[in-house]
Amino acid sequence: MSSLSELLKIRHPIIQSGMGRVAGPELAAEVSRAGGLGILAGLNVPPDALRAQIRQLRELAGGAPFGVNLWLHPDLQPPIDPGTLAPADVASVNAVLNEVRREVHVPESTAAPAPRPDVLPGAIDVMLDERVAVWSVGLGLPDANLVARCHERGVRVMVMVANVEDARSAANVGADIIVAQGAEAGGHRSTWRPDARRGRPRRASPPRAD
Repeated sequence: MSSLSELLKIRHPIIQSGMGRVAGPELAAEVSRAGGLGILAGLNVPPDALRAQIRQLRELAGGAPFGVNLWLHPDLQPPIDPGTLAPADVASVNAVLNEVRREVHVPESTAAPAPRPDVLPGAIDVMLDERVAVWSVGLGLPDANLVARCHERGVRVMVMVANVEDARSAANVGADIIVAQGAEAGGHRSTWRPDARRGRPRRASPPRAD
């Protein structure tokens, strides 16, 4: 048994991705029952609904450990007020989206996106109250105080990173598990600092032939 399996109390060192709108209680329970770590997608799920899904997953998993995925991207805390978006940006995005809408026979739109409720603080409280085995953190970094709150409730903290600097930051706040992501990470990487979103690893300069 690997050290990861021992830490998470699972039979196989396999962790399911917390894919939004895909990783519901049924999928996560199947993975956990099979000996891996199922992850429930909690992004944008209202607290009451998240609690219900966690309890459904716990029942389906039959006592096997599982985790919950929540994003901590700075742009989501709190959610952007659509009224602050530049009209030119809204028009530009809708121009692209309308091409797709026409192809799939969805009505076109020129409107700004609807406002999103700020569900993250409540979702974190629910996750801690329910004492899930693991918090899978995407696109952001919890501070040391939040990590300490998790540890007080017996919740392991797993942070996804895409560069060495963020991995060190995750270690410094006390993360239990650090997941190194590459370009294969579901179409996006877990970056949240503006200078890291388009950054690429620097290549060492070739030796000089003096």
